[in-house]
Amino acid sequence: MSTQRREAGRALIVGAGIAGLSTALRLHRGGWEVLVVEKAPSSRSGGTWISFRGVGYQAAERMGILPRLVEAQLPWEDIHMLDTNGRLRAVWPAATQLALMNEPTLHVPRGEIESILLDALDGEVKIEYGTTVSSITQDDSVAEVVLSNGVRERFDLVIGADGVNSVVRQLVFGPEAEFRTDFGDLLAIYNVERNPVDTGVEHLLSGVGRMLAVSRLGDSFSVLFLWESTDLRGDLATDVFTSVRRRFEDLGWAVPALLREVETASSAYYGPVSQIKMDTWSQGRVVLVGDAAWCTGFYAGYGASLAVGGADLLGDVLERHPGDITAALRAWEAEFRPIALSIQAQARRGRKSFFLPPSEFAITLRMIFLRIAGNAVTTRLLRLFMGVRSPK
Repeated sequence: MSTQRREAGRALIVGAGIAGLSTALRLHRGGWEVLVVEKAPSSRSGGTWISFRGVGYQAAERMGILPRLVEAQLPWEDIHMLDTNGRLRAVWPAATQLALMNEPTLHVPRGEIESILLDALDGEVKIEYGTTVSSITQDDSVAEVVLSNGVRERFDLVIGADGVNSVVRQLVFGPEAEFRTDFGDLLAIYNVERNPVDTGVEHLLSGVGRMLAVSRLGDSFSVLFLWESTDLRGDLATDVFTSVRRRFEDLGWAVPALLREVETASSAYYGPVSQIKMDTWSQGRVVLVGDAAWCTGFYAGYGASLAVGGADLLGDVLERHPGDITAALRAWEAEFRPIALSIQAQARRGRKSFFLPPSEFAITLRMIFLRIAGNAVTTRLLRLFMGVRSPK
């Protein structure tokens, strides 16, 4: 290990998702000695595609991973908007989707981003899977951490990148209930090998308070179920497939076939759609990044971009304040917080305008906007309707 790395400091990153891996890459390249711990037994895959853009796109270019992301991107497909009986209501062309973003945007499977970050680390950063933190104590000079395997270590900086249910946040800042706001909606995402309605387009079926989307992910497919819950706690206590079946089994089109397909899927993501709202993201030598700090919720479609952008800026600011970690963390938050808060607001607008319209009239209004979108004027109107903003 070089003298430069020893001088920059020693950092623990809790979480090996996109936020944790991008932070590890940026700090490692800035001369830090980095240890990553991840409670999952191995690296994860799956999920759906994401629109990677804005601060994340710019950061990926600076970090040298943009060419790999470009290689991994999926072709944009037209979206066929269906009613609950499977009737076609509108076609949202791929070109119009791109125009709506108003900036360079990549259409990338979530799992590919993590794989690219792992490849970029090239084994130079140690990642301990099946491990998390049990306790954190700190003073002005060091943070002492006890890991779940019983090992006690000392670090100059501890970074919680462990998602919306962050253990680091709970240990240092307080109970999750103090910071988490649920929309009252549930999200289930399956990855399947076969799509009974694969016609070369993406399908999005909407009803009041519920939505289903089927998308291609290279050689596999994602099937996404989203719905308002009248009993969030009860639904979460129920297994994912039972909850999905109860809410969607009455629908027509190919929904029965899709339900049969996802019933045998090997894995699924299932959880509430939430935001994390905090007055500060750091305390002493401990800082939160990604969803642990500012989870915007599914409706923004910007989580991975914010994670990579936040990691890159954190590395920059630490370099601007050598030897003064607390000053660096304050400066980083002052610069990045307005970006994250603007995306949180965008998610709240997007929930009812696009993802879960509250009435049949709202669904019809959305269809009208999608049908007329296509030129500069109507695309700007659609951005306003959906609350789309492009932070720079």
